Amino acid sequence: MIPKLRKKFISITAAALFAMILAVVGAINCIFYLQNMRLLSSHLDMMLEENWTGTADSQDRTGDSGFLPDGSAPPERKVRPEGQRPPGNMDFRLFPRFENDLRMRADGCVIVLDNNGEILEIRQDAAGSYSEEEMASVADKILGSGKSQGWQQYYRFRVTERLTQEGAPVTVIGLINGSSALYSVFTMLSVSAVTGLFSFLTVLLIVLFASGRAVRPIAESYARQKQFVTDAGHELKTPLTVISADNELARMLYGDSEWFDGIDKQVEKMNGLVRSLIDLAKMDEEQKPVFASFCLSDAVYDTAKSFENLIHAGGRLLTLDIAENIYYHGDESRLRQIVSILMDNAVKYCSEKGKIAVRLTAEKSVKLQVTNDYASPDQFDPEKVFERFYRADKARTSDGSYGLGLSIARSIAQLHHGQIRAKALEHSRVQFEVTLPKSK
Repeated sequence: MIPKLRKKFISITAAALFAMILAVVGAINCIFYLQNMRLLSSHLDMMLEENWTGTADSQDRTGDSGFLPDGSAPPERKVRPEGQRPPGNMDFRLFPRFENDLRMRADGCVIVLDNNGEILEIRQDAAGSYSEEEMASVADKILGSGKSQGWQQYYRFRVTERLTQEGAPVTVIGLINGSSALYSVFTMLSVSAVTGLFSFLTVLLIVLFASGRAVRPIAESYARQKQFVTDAGHELKTPLTVISADNELARMLYGDSEWFDGIDKQVEKMNGLVRSLIDLAKMDEEQKPVFASFCLSDAVYDTAKSFENLIHAGGRLLTLDIAENIYYHGDESRLRQIVSILMDNAVKYCSEKGKIAVRLTAEKSVKLQVTNDYASPDQFDPEKVFERFYRADKARTSDGSYGLGLSIARSIAQLHHGQIRAKALEHSRVQFEVTLPKSK
């Protein structure tokens, strides 16, 4: 119980921590990306306005004319060969291959095209930065996409329709190299992801060490509770045995009496309660059971068949549908006990002249189903029937039951890595289904 509680505490804490770090890292990177895109778009707009003079007289496709608003040529720039590092700088790059692929430059150009898509002029901020063939290929792809703005490889582009001074319509494509922005975003994402992962692992390690101390008070309290139940159960056995012996002696001295019969019934009820509490305490200790292979079909048939006389005496009908030769690796006595508990529960709550059906199958998993007619299905709560000491109002009679049987059955199912469920069926019927994993 306590190891499961600790694992659950760690898993919930880890999930919450991971979600929080993921949200923070995602928010930071989204804001950083949007800010970079906003600045890049702003630079693109400024470049379009600065490079557009409204004249298309110049046919210099090398890109050194029409750059400034007054038509003057820009100052000559020395273009460093691609991939060459600045002199005097250390050749240190976080992601060299990524940097080379993006062509780390922040330059741009304006392409002017006529109505037929023919390039009239290419205006660049650095002479010879891009060849005419490269720009023609990029322009074709942009116009073919039909978008007015967006990304083409590592270019941020915007397409506008303008008029020349002669009134001729032209298409103007503004391009700016977004490699630096993309590289910054990628670097930010990588650094924040590594930092977030390191923070997550660090805090998770702290939680792993602190979880033991966090659940220690619960573990100690739970251990004392189990010890109390076990000790109280053993201590109650002695006075119950004495009461039973004294009652039998009094019966021999004074003869049979309804008072003596009542004492015997109450002693038997108390003995049943003590046995149930001790069984629950033992299973909660999570001791490793000793499993062995046995014929589950025979175990279910024998246990269910033992209730046949009791069922028929109450005017009810029992039907068995048990597949043959189902062998299972588990605790035979415990699994017989779970069948006995479900049969006893079905007999107690089956309506008069009702039917009780037992079915055992083994397909993808081993399934045991016990179904019975139920007089008051509105009192049946599938979510609460497995709680300890829970009983529906209809069942609060002196029938010797304390509402521990189904709780024990659930513990036995969990001991075999299975589960037990209850559900209400049509026509005022209820069903308990035990699902066990197939033995390997």
